[in-house]
Amino acid sequence: MFSYNQTFSLDDRISTRTIIDDLNLVQERFVNKLPLVITIIGLVGFIGNLFTFLQSKLRNNSFCIYTLLASFIDIINLFINLFPQYLNRNIGNVGSFADDSLICKLRLFALVFLPQLSMNLLMMSLIDRYVCTFGPTSRMSRLLQLKMVPLMIFITIIISCVMSLYSPLLNDVVSGFGCMSINPTLNSVIYILIHGIITPLIMFIFVFLTYQKFSRSRQRVGAVTVGNRNRFRNQFIAMAFTQVFVSNFFILQWIVMYWYFLITQNNNKSADESAIIYFMLGLTNNLYYIINIRSFYLSTLTSRLFRETMIVGLMKLLPGNLHRQWNLRNASVGNTITLRPIQ
Repeated sequence: MFSYNQTFSLDDRISTRTIIDDLNLVQERFVNKLPLVITIIGLVGFIGNLFTFLQSKLRNNSFCIYTLLASFIDIINLFINLFPQYLNRNIGNVGSFADDSLICKLRLFALVFLPQLSMNLLMMSLIDRYVCTFGPTSRMSRLLQLKMVPLMIFITIIISCVMSLYSPLLNDVVSGFGCMSINPTLNSVIYILIHGIITPLIMFIFVFLTYQKFSRSRQRVGAVTVGNRNRFRNQFIAMAFTQVFVSNFFILQWIVMYWYFLITQNNNKSADESAIIYFMLGLTNNLYYIINIRSFYLSTLTSRLFRETMIVGLMKLLPGNLHRQWNLRNASVGNTITLRPIQ
């Protein structure tokens, strides 16, 4: 009996060691490289958004302004909160380098504020598409005017600050431990409630309202008429819907894993269980930043107007003769983009 138990224990230790070694290998070769890969992809997407949305056909559209500003916040978030983790793995642990209370609070405020501001700007672009479903005589249509955009952006920034204010209030430098939460339970509950429940829920509500209003307008006026008249507006709606669904997927996969980690952190776990949990926590946290690179690539996939505008802009960079030849061959496409009103 003793010999059997001893053999079983040895096999169990070998199996555990194998799991941990495999996870460490994947962590080293794949997960630790994700911050660099995501940042590079995000930088390319930001340049693409900047180039396309600043074209004359799109730059005076409120939806495009919100989307471009969100892309700008995304790239700032990647370089402040994600890319440093690739340069120094200890930065992933905030308490490892923050000895000053102000730096600690600012660091954690940026960690919460920038992603929330990006999501709120995405929400503004979704609200913009919802307002588009109202008639031009509606009071809601005033929100589509360019003079209203700076005010709406300012309000969005203030709301994002308020939603993130709990982070500097509930985190500080603790002697002997570094920068950490002074009330971990309350901090975690507020984080999950605001960023994992309220924000996705509000976006889904506006998706439902926009879809419902859009469907009713199609039934009233007629599918063919509306399709011809508002084709470009509908593409913006598709862009907004796709970005909401993709963003919420990556938010929820991180929130679910973070929630599971919190409720099981005081449980007795084996070494391999702990290794799996911490591996999944790091992986889902890195994948969470995909919400900061999705804008350009989803816009390219879902909007013909976005693709055409980008191609026309790229063709303008060609030498004069090549650009004129291309313009003659694609005159119909160029006229379509030029003459269509965009709402």
